[in-house]
Amino acid sequence: MGGLKHTRPKGTQDFIPPESARLRQIETVARSLCERYGFQEIVTPVFEHTEVYVKSSGSGSDIVTKEMYSFKDRAGRDLTLRPEGTPGVVRAVLENYIRVPCRLYYIGPHFRYGRPQKGRYREFRQLGVEALGEAHPMVDAELIRFGVVFFQELGITDCLTQLTSIGCRVCRPAYRDKLVMFLVGHQGELCPDCRLRLERNPLRVFDCKVETCRIAVADAPKPAEYLCPECQRHHQAVMAALRRWEVRFEVNDRLVRGLDYYNRTTFEYISTRLGAQDSLGGGGRYDYLVADFGGPETPAVGLAIGLERTLLATPESSPAVRRKLVFVVWLAESELDAAVRVLDRLRAAGIPAQIDFDARKPKHQFRSADAAGAACCVIVGPDELARGSLSVKNLETGEQLEVPQNTVVEQVRSFLR
Repeated sequence: MGGLKHTRPKGTQDFIPPESARLRQIETVARSLCERYGFQEIVTPVFEHTEVYVKSSGSGSDIVTKEMYSFKDRAGRDLTLRPEGTPGVVRAVLENYIRVPCRLYYIGPHFRYGRPQKGRYREFRQLGVEALGEAHPMVDAELIRFGVVFFQELGITDCLTQLTSIGCRVCRPAYRDKLVMFLVGHQGELCPDCRLRLERNPLRVFDCKVETCRIAVADAPKPAEYLCPECQRHHQAVMAALRRWEVRFEVNDRLVRGLDYYNRTTFEYISTRLGAQDSLGGGGRYDYLVADFGGPETPAVGLAIGLERTLLATPESSPAVRRKLVFVVWLAESELDAAVRVLDRLRAAGIPAQIDFDARKPKHQFRSADAAGAACCVIVGPDELARGSLSVKNLETGEQLEVPQNTVVEQVRSFLR
């Protein structure tokens, strides 16, 4: 009989220090930027009724047919771990009667069953922002710029935005007919998946990674050639706004986001830091989804950014930075009570502080401080206590000062700065 597997499930990962701190910093930057752009946080369930995703993503999409983690609960309900965030947000907006226009963001885990690759996991964390009730092309451009600014603030300077317009329900049918005619003529060159896509959603053939399919569709009709006048004006206005904001972008007529609900603007962020899997995230406009869910006609645009991929693309800080943590070191059992009082003072002042109660020898406590990544130590010894003072040691520089007990908080703060 085999023993219990003490390994994480395939396609998942552990974030351990210091990587967990880097992930937290990315989330902190994301929240700060969202607030600056007027977004408010929304927290939705990690699972929804399966129909929420079937209705939004499309019954023929890869997400629904291949990638969803779906299950029945004990009452026989069909539920799915969220593979993406937008449908749950739209459901929550309608169910909770949230007034539009509204700007919402979310950060949390999502789940898709796929082949694990570098930066692409079966459980992944995602930042999503959604602007509901805003139709102006400047909003599309503003959200694209939001993502670029986010990457810049993290030191990812090579981000390029790929952009296109896939039209609307007025002009897309004519393009779809032309594309199907083209693909039928090249059906023998398509992989089995793309032959199915030809019937369900022919635009998805552009997203296929099989080389024979990529060659087969190289000369296929382009969506931009069939845009109606309104979609053309919208697309031109988005690009004009990006140029005014000096956002670097290129038009990619073969760009297809893997979701059925997009219309008009679609975009993707690309970084050379990631190798072959070069997408950091993307998004687009989805003016029909709220109405498809039974709500009023509501224009909307959103984006999603993979945080694991962002973490991979973010430059690592070169030597390891110590934490803003103070370690209180006591020299003998008789000083332990005084050391605890110092610990409490530091924490009450809002300073992260720790003590090792088990290590009786100071050298072992200093090792504990190093292991914890502390920036400095406050040393509580009998001679210092007799003089009404404490010693503060900067663990980065080795500098040590004896200071009056009543100034220790200020001295520690100056070290941490």
